[in-house]
Amino acid sequence: MLDKQEMRPILREFMETPRLSGFEGPMARRFCEEMKKYTDSVQIDRLGNAIATFPGTDPQAPSAMVLSHLDTIGFILTRIDEGGFLFFDRMGGVPEKVLPGIAVEVGDEDGGFHHGIIGCRAYHIQSPEQKSKVDPIGNLFIDIGAKSRQEVLAMGIQVGCPAIYAPRYIELVGDRIAGSYIDAAAGLTNLVQIASALAERPARATVHLVGTVWEEFSARGAMMAARTVKTDLAFSLLGPGAADTPDQRGAVSNVIMGGGPGVTLFNFHGKGTLNGNIAHRGLLKLLREAGEETGIPLQRHAARGALSDTAYLQLEGEGIPCIDLGAPDRYSHSPMETVDLGDLEQVGRLVSAALYRLDRDFDLGRYPA
Repeated sequence: MLDKQEMRPILREFMETPRLSGFEGPMARRFCEEMKKYTDSVQIDRLGNAIATFPGTDPQAPSAMVLSHLDTIGFILTRIDEGGFLFFDRMGGVPEKVLPGIAVEVGDEDGGFHHGIIGCRAYHIQSPEQKSKVDPIGNLFIDIGAKSRQEVLAMGIQVGCPAIYAPRYIELVGDRIAGSYIDAAAGLTNLVQIASALAERPARATVHLVGTVWEEFSARGAMMAARTVKTDLAFSLLGPGAADTPDQRGAVSNVIMGGGPGVTLFNFHGKGTLNGNIAHRGLLKLLREAGEETGIPLQRHAARGALSDTAYLQLEGEGIPCIDLGAPDRYSHSPMETVDLGDLEQVGRLVSAALYRLDRDFDLGRYPA
């Protein structure tokens, strides 16, 4: 199985690959390239989910999906003014307060990207009110250096094209990594790590490792992947936010970066979606036993205000038992997220151990004996 140092360059490449929700093609293809090192059964379904299958040794064991989303948050261009400035709307949960002055990459119709900056009024000409005000997304614009709308169009940039945070990767003290879009790249890196384990030793259960589309857009891409592979249960690799910084310590949760994998027992998004996931107790027990076997600690997490692919995935077929877990990250959805490579390595080891424990006696019911 890959260790954290072998995972480092994979994580970096995934962090730096453009993959706005709805435009996941480059990441889906790159993910499939990695999976083909470990299995011949690799496909991209009609919706864009990337699926790698590892046949199990026992046809009677329940099949498992381990998933992480391919896509990221970002922006969609909505208007190009006569001066060549680009206006945009959010794709996913983008925090407006961090946007003015940041570097972005703007996509064109041919799949290329162009440097840009989200405009920011100079500090010394702002009024006192403006200095503390968060501008709504509709007031912000991207400057790519163009002098006119026609120049922008000639570059192949149109309304409906994507824009993303400028890719960044930096190494902090120890094994901590900071940069763009870690929340998605971390789970995808874990899928490669798990693939390396399954290639060495198959599980009893057939395992599908899936990079899903649209998690940041509608959280419904995983539903279609489940219809393709007809899985019996699912582990979603999406870590909770670490609550160990001065602004959150002790107020949000007990999850810390560097403390091992975070397992989400409850999440709920009530702003119109009224959905979330309450973790399947049988899967929690399986992870707990795997943690005891490997010596990997589990951090328990429960929070309102977010959801993941599992919110809708669990409703497919006769019902799919689901649980979310992953490496805790700081500054989620900002241009510079942070993760601990030690946590990341432990997530893959933990899930692999759980998959090896999975057998035909596992109870898929909501109320296991």
